Amino acid sequence: MLQVLRFYLILIQEPQFLKLNLVQLFLYLEIHFICFFECYFNNQAQAFYMPREFAMIELTHVKISTNKFKVTQKYIIDKEPYREAIIEVTQKNGKILLKSYKNSEEPIYLEGCDVEFEYDAEKDEFHGQNICNECFVEKNGKNTYLATEAFLGNNYYNVIDKGMDLETNEQVWGSYHGVFQFDRK
Repeated sequence: MLQVLRFYLILIQEPQFLKLNLVQLFLYLEIHFICFFECYFNNQAQAFYMPREFAMIELTHVKISTNKFKVTQKYIIDKEPYREAIIEVTQKNGKILLKSYKNSEEPIYLEGCDVEFEYDAEKDEFHGQNICNECFVEKNGKNTYLATEAFLGNNYYNVIDKGMDLETNEQVWGSYHGVFQFDRK
């Protein structure tokens, strides 16, 4: 909430924002997030610089309604995505909340897979992570939970997804070399 107030203090320095109330402020914050989020991203620069550590991946976030996006992830060399979902952008307690749904005819809410973003007004970026350890993913016959951390700014989306062992909390899958650095294209 402190970051939202800092954002508000920055905004009210501009005359057109002087009369914003909290509801309008939260709506503006959501719109600000969506402007950063709706895009095509890839990590081509990172993959060229460190080809052994990072495959070249593209992310596509296509708006399908006011606050919902079709999200795909695929290796640049593949025709088909390896992950597809519907993401709903909402708000909760002054934070941006991404709700995930399986991409199908009738989207199915993926309970436990929400990612909560806080706004950092000084950096003009959003920092997000899972709100619990209950986004379960089976990988190679092993039950894991997804641990996500992300940074979203005007021209970048840096993300790390890790699959953590349910019993030992040790990493089973995902990047061992740090965040994927996706650039806006």
